[in-house]
Amino acid sequence: MKLWMDVMRDLEYLLVDYQPILDAWEAGGVDGLVIGPMVFASDKLVLGTHVVGSGSAPQATFAPNPRVYAALGVEPPPAPADASPDKRARLERVLTDIKQRGWSLFIFQACSGAGPGGDGPLLADARSQAAYCARTIDTLEHYPMADGAIMDGPEWGYEIAPHHQNYRSYVFNDLPERVSGLCTALGYDYAALVGAKERLYARLHQLDARVVAQYAGGGWFGASALLGNDPDLLQWLRFRCDAMTRFFRGVRDCVDAQMSRVVKLGVGPRTAAFAPLVGYDMPRLAAFLDILLPKHYFWHNGFDGLIGTVGRYVETLTLWNPGLSDADALAVVESLFGLALPDVQDRDDLVQALSPAFCEQIVARETRRALAAVDDPARIVPWVDAGRFPHDGDPMSAGDLRGVLRAAEAAGLQRFLYHHAGNLTASEWGVMSAICGQPWRPLESPFRPADQLVL
Repeated sequence: MKLWMDVMRDLEYLLVDYQPILDAWEAGGVDGLVIGPMVFASDKLVLGTHVVGSGSAPQATFAPNPRVYAALGVEPPPAPADASPDKRARLERVLTDIKQRGWSLFIFQACSGAGPGGDGPLLADARSQAAYCARTIDTLEHYPMADGAIMDGPEWGYEIAPHHQNYRSYVFNDLPERVSGLCTALGYDYAALVGAKERLYARLHQLDARVVAQYAGGGWFGASALLGNDPDLLQWLRFRCDAMTRFFRGVRDCVDAQMSRVVKLGVGPRTAAFAPLVGYDMPRLAAFLDILLPKHYFWHNGFDGLIGTVGRYVETLTLWNPGLSDADALAVVESLFGLALPDVQDRDDLVQALSPAFCEQIVARETRRALAAVDDPARIVPWVDAGRFPHDGDPMSAGDLRGVLRAAEAAGLQRFLYHHAGNLTASEWGVMSAICGQPWRPLESPFRPADQLVL
């Protein structure tokens, strides 16, 4: 198995003495880099005794090309106030070096820094989509050494915990009036979908142990009955997938039509269990996107981790339905997502859910499901995160990471993307290099992982 490394936000990490870092990564099995968004995140760069920079706010790494935006009928973003010529030159040398090594090179969120779009949600607003595409094209044209771009969202929500109302992932925020036109364009009745959403919210407040015992574990028919046999609910779920597929198909078509060269595009769905609710129909997306990067995020607490999401469902369902036990709520989760976490009987067990049995069962199955969506396993490159503070979540030890990677590899995975270089610890790098390349020996190598605590 091989890996790609993610350098996220802190581009300066590679701008000074980058060659020993790349050499160490290459020896450890890295054969690709995902980098971005393309902004200089810090206000200065220390080069020996010299400080380069103006003390300004974070700036884009390049000036926009107005012709790209004019071709799509949108305004370009303003040029960065600080041209940072030294940083720009160093960045381009790094990217050129990476390509000369034969690595894959992708820009993360090449759309970042887009100019003005429309006033509607990205999934529903044509002008906002044009601005998104224009910035993606401009970024890829500016960096011809890049193979393509990795998109992270947009996506619909999949969390039900009340405190997620202020986050992007809350499922019941997903049908504002501004998407009614998109519903109509895709052949859906907006009012019917809103009604289904409201009935689902009500139904999840009306569960009891007898209802769960009767329907949970009854397969698709039981799960449907558990949620009230609501035909409009299925329409809502179909709409979510249709809208997401339409958006990414539009990006693909626009980029292909406007780029001066052929580029690859990838997107990062949630892990397979959550992907359909979020709107990611992975087989449909695989028909026109080059790479899928499902989130192999498995920690507890924080955000985006599979165990943490299960825990929030259990906590929320038992809060909404005081007669429901943790075991009942876990049965509901299994009916909805097919997730039966081994040796987990209640919420207290979640702190030790990331076990060898979890890796053998859940990690392996999530990997196999993702691989089944494509015709070539090389097109599945899951995001993997671990360490001291993954997405605000509970720590994942190097042993946990080894268990996840070994289980995924046994299921057929060929490559993963580590998120991200700034958080990489010595123990994690020791595990990954031993699996993917030459084992890293700290007493024999000048390389030291950054080991920071940054999201």
